[in-house]
Amino acid sequence: MNREQWAVSLYGGLEARSKLQRMMNDAFEGLADSAGQGPWRLAERGDAIVCKLDISAGQREFCEKVGMVLAEFVLSVKEPQALERFMQRRLGTRDPKEIKTGMREAIVLMNGELPDAECGGTETASGEGRRRRLVRIAAKLGDYLWRNGALHLDGFMRFRMREHADELKEAAETAVEEMLMDRQYQEFMRLLQSMVKGQETGLPAIHVLHGGGQGPTLLDEKMRPLQDEPVTEPVLQAASDQQDRESLLVTRLLAASPRRLYIHTDEPDAQVVRTLMGIFGERAAICDHPMPR
Repeated sequence: MNREQWAVSLYGGLEARSKLQRMMNDAFEGLADSAGQGPWRLAERGDAIVCKLDISAGQREFCEKVGMVLAEFVLSVKEPQALERFMQRRLGTRDPKEIKTGMREAIVLMNGELPDAECGGTETASGEGRRRRLVRIAAKLGDYLWRNGALHLDGFMRFRMREHADELKEAAETAVEEMLMDRQYQEFMRLLQSMVKGQETGLPAIHVLHGGGQGPTLLDEKMRPLQDEPVTEPVLQAASDQQDRESLLVTRLLAASPRRLYIHTDEPDAQVVRTLMGIFGERAAICDHPMPR
């Protein structure tokens, strides 16, 4: 199959086409002419990027390489654009920070990435999910270009890459659900903080013994088990669900309204500890050395 011309089209205006043209020419740097111009040129009319080459062999390999470049363009340009539109619609906001957070979470879910500690937890290293998508998309695009000689990238994505679209939507939905839950949690925290600020203080101090694989234990300022509500302690210890135990603990402490709250724990980063510190603010302190039970 001899093809002397290949064409790739896409929506997005001159800026998007120019970016893709540069990416494809960078991949075929060895085919630049004496003026340093790569083989891919913007068509004088329409939205195509055209390459004319007189090669009788290696055409499939050429198209496979083009497919890899197009796949990288899909992952680095088209995916973020689709995610940004999705986040704006589902989150009901145009706040750039919130939208970027949702986009980043969705991409992390798809890529199987973890925050890069060297970048302060804000950047991610490529995960297996991204490599898998890159190879899969590149194979489809390269094969289609080899067989047809011309490809419209946006049309191909819409009608021939449903699996990719579904994967993108699923990750975006999951990220949005987590963000909405976090919104609710933050609103709930603000409500509890306002309650604490508006309350008169009750007990001088309460000590919370947390960790060690057991339910929390509450002690008064003289390090005695709280006696004013004897049913609370057995309920806290017996609750089978950790979330139930934490809810009961927060409820109990809000009712007691201690002037000072001391948290003795070997798990200072535990969710319940962070919650108590957030609710009671300056009233609360974490003790470095957990007390023995």
